Amino acid sequence: MEHRFTSLPPDPFMCSSDEKQSRSPLALYSEYQRMDIELRPPHAMPTSHWHGQVEVNVPFDGDVEYLINNEVVRIEKGYITLFWACTPHQLTRPGDCQQMAIFNLPMHLFLSWPLDRELINHVTHGMVIKSLAAQQLSAFEVRRWQQELSHENEQIRQLAIDEIALMLKRLSLAGWQPILVNKTSRTHKNSVSRHAQFYVSQMLEFIAAHYDQALTVNAVAEHVKLNPNYAMGVFQRVMQQTMKQYITAMRINHVRALLSDTDKTILDIALTAGFRSSSRFYSTFTRYVGMPPQQYRKLSQQRRHGLALPKA
Repeated sequence: MEHRFTSLPPDPFMCSSDEKQSRSPLALYSEYQRMDIELRPPHAMPTSHWHGQVEVNVPFDGDVEYLINNEVVRIEKGYITLFWACTPHQLTRPGDCQQMAIFNLPMHLFLSWPLDRELINHVTHGMVIKSLAAQQLSAFEVRRWQQELSHENEQIRQLAIDEIALMLKRLSLAGWQPILVNKTSRTHKNSVSRHAQFYVSQMLEFIAAHYDQALTVNAVAEHVKLNPNYAMGVFQRVMQQTMKQYITAMRINHVRALLSDTDKTILDIALTAGFRSSSRFYSTFTRYVGMPPQQYRKLSQQRRHGLALPKA
């Protein structure tokens, strides 16, 4: 996974409900693997859009309303909501809110975090989740994360990602409830069908359980009883990246954790995460992360052992 934490413009990287996709899978992959955070006044959107990430919204100083799957969802001031954004959504009423945090989280990261399994299942099956308690997050924290995700120091970028994971862990432990249960057969005209969303949710669960093995597209397709070509097409339409790219991202995420938190050899880590060739692993890791695994381990373990971070 390549972390280039520049802010993404909100609309060009989203798929509007009547937009035909013409970008290459590689371009889509690079866009959809970055964690993006915005802190800005909410704006009414002219049409629905959808994308493959998990979206987290927090209005800080006023309620806002979304149209999600053609149902009105009111997000109250100070509450955290999250949903799988392949469900078409449109902010329709910004109200008096002047400051709202919008997180777009790569799905492979979300699935790797230690959250309530029921919460994860609700999200991957199209439900909108709301925190039971307000004021679990401040605009100050969001601004800091924005700055840290674009920092040149990889350790600081990773620290921000870890803290965002803990934000959702706190939500998971403090209590949450589903506020929208998707009951329709199709989420939006010309968009992602509930049929496709259901199959992709099953594929995601299977990949999460087996990515560290010699996993193939055929095995994933067989698990959900679909033709492999059809399964690949459905997955790419919903997730905005190929299945192979997603599996690789899961493996790289696992490798990063093992490099940071264990003393296993790099070859052992590569094999543990599902890579079958050391040369392919080294080239893939360096391409995604921006540095070789030895350097990543050194930087990560400096942080783990509490050594001082370099100044910006």
